[in-house]
Amino acid sequence: MNCKKNKIRQITLLLLGAMSLPILSTYAAEYVVANLGSRSFDVLLRTAEPPATAELQIFLDEDGTLPATSLRIDKQPILGSTEGDAYARRSADRQLRSAITAAGNSLFRVENASADTAYHVRLVFDENQLPEGELVRVQTLPAGEWRNTAQQMITDIDRAGAGWIGTLSISNAAAPLLSICGDSVPTEKELYFNLANFQALDGSMLEPESGTPLILRLYGKAGTPVAEKTILFSPPAVRADVAALSNELTPLLQLLVASALDGISFPPSGETFLFAGNRIECQVAESTVTSNGIQRLCYGWSGSGSVPLNGRSTEFAFTLNTDSTLNWNWRTNLWLEVVADHGNVDLSSGWYKAGSQLSGTVTPDEEWTFAGWSGSGSGSNQLTTFSLTTPSTLQALFDPVLVPGGGGMPEWWLTEIGLSGTDRNPNADLDRDGFSTKQEWIADTHPTDPDSKFEITAIEPNADIGQVRLVWQGGREASQIVEALSGNLSTTNWVAVHTNLPPTETVGECTLQVNGQKAMFFRIRAKR
Repeated sequence: MNCKKNKIRQITLLLLGAMSLPILSTYAAEYVVANLGSRSFDVLLRTAEPPATAELQIFLDEDGTLPATSLRIDKQPILGSTEGDAYARRSADRQLRSAITAAGNSLFRVENASADTAYHVRLVFDENQLPEGELVRVQTLPAGEWRNTAQQMITDIDRAGAGWIGTLSISNAAAPLLSICGDSVPTEKELYFNLANFQALDGSMLEPESGTPLILRLYGKAGTPVAEKTILFSPPAVRADVAALSNELTPLLQLLVASALDGISFPPSGETFLFAGNRIECQVAESTVTSNGIQRLCYGWSGSGSVPLNGRSTEFAFTLNTDSTLNWNWRTNLWLEVVADHGNVDLSSGWYKAGSQLSGTVTPDEEWTFAGWSGSGSGSNQLTTFSLTTPSTLQALFDPVLVPGGGGMPEWWLTEIGLSGTDRNPNADLDRDGFSTKQEWIADTHPTDPDSKFEITAIEPNADIGQVRLVWQGGREASQIVEALSGNLSTTNWVAVHTNLPPTETVGECTLQVNGQKAMFFRIRAKR
C-alpha cells in the first residue's frame, strides 16, 4: 500500500473489469460492476457515509431517456441458498443487509436482462449521482452453454464482522466476481468465489491456471480505504468432475492511526483494514502547522504490533503482520510576543512549549522607569513569572523620568533635542522667542529655533458671509485648541471653537462663523 500525498483525495472511482482497478482512497464514493453474465449483473455502491436513499437507474440509451422497464432490480440481494428454516434465514438476511448498509455499502442485483445487450446505468444517492457526467455502459455477455462445473475458492480473511464485501478479478475477465462474508454460511469471515464464473467478453469461460494473479479487493466500513491483495492461484491437489475446492487464508489486519491533526498524515487517521504482508509507507506531509499563534510540531511516532515502538522522524515504512497502532506525536507550541518599547526584557519573542513556566526580568532604558507588566505578566516587580497556556503578549510598561518643575516635560525629550547642562533648565528661553523650554515642550516646538513657535499667523475676516479664517503654526504632538471670546476682553468667557488632535500639521487653519458679533477675540493654546 503506497500512502503518498497524492492518494488522499480520490473521489470518483470505477471498477468495470479486471484491468481497471481503482486505487485506494480515504473518501469512498465509488461503484463496482461485478458478476456480469448474459442475463444479470451486480452493482456495488460505496459511499463515505451510509446514504439515506440509494437508487440504481438503468436505461436503454446513453442519453438516459429510455428506462429499461423489463429489468428486475433488487437492492442488497442476499445471494446463495434459500433452504433451511425460513425464520432463521430471514433473520440472518436482515442482519446481513443491516450490516452492509451500516458499512456504507449498497448492493444492487439486476436480473432479467437480455443477453449481449448494452445498458446504461447511473447511481443516485441522497443528492449525488455517479457518474456525474455520461452514463456508464454495461454490456451483458452473449448467451453461453450451461456450466456444470464449479471451482470454488474459499478465502478466509480471519476477521469476523458483518458487512465485508469482496471482489476477485483476473486479467481479461469481463468483470470481477463478488462475494459477501456470511452469505448463506455460518461464518462472517469467509468469501466464496466460484472461479468457473469468470468469463471473457465473448462469454467463454476463463479458467485460471496455476500462478495466475488474482486481485482480491475487500470493501468494509465507510471512510476506510479499500484493502487489496494479489493472490497467485494454486489449483487444488485433487480435482473432481463437478466441483473443486481451494482454500486461501488471507488475514485481514487492523491498523489504528491517531493524530492530533487530520488530513495531513498517511495513512489517514482512524481505522484501516489491510491484508497481512502489506508494506505501508507512513508520512506526515506537514511536520509544522501554524495558525493563530498556535504551532503544532510533529516530533515522531509511537506504535504497537508491527509498528516500531517509537521513532523521531516524520516518515517511515513497515510491513503489517499483525493488528497494529500508529500514534503520531505532536507538540503544541504557543507564540509569545515580548514588547518593551523603552527597555529590555531578558525573554525574547518566539515559540514556547504550551504550559511552559516562563520568567522575565526588565531593565528600563535611561530616563525611563519601569511602571509594571501587562498581558501575561502582572505586578510592578521587575521580575515576573507566568505559565504560557494561550498565545500571549508580555508587555513591559514604562514611565518617563520627568524634569523637576517642567510641567510634565520628560528628560528624554531634552536629550532628544540635544540639550545638556544648564540648557536643560525648563524656564530658560534659549531661542529668545518669548517661550520657555517648558512652554515649547507643551506646544511641541523647538526651544533653540526662533522660527519654531506656536502662534496665530493670520486672521482673515469675510464680512460678506460672516466668517473668519484663522491660520497658525505649531508642533505635531500636542493638542491645539482654538478659543473665542466675544465682547469685552476683561471677561474670561473663552469658549473652545475648534480642536486639532495629534498628530497635527505644523500649519493649521480653520474657518469660523461670526455672524452678528460686534467684536471677536481669538487665541490658541496647546495641551499635552
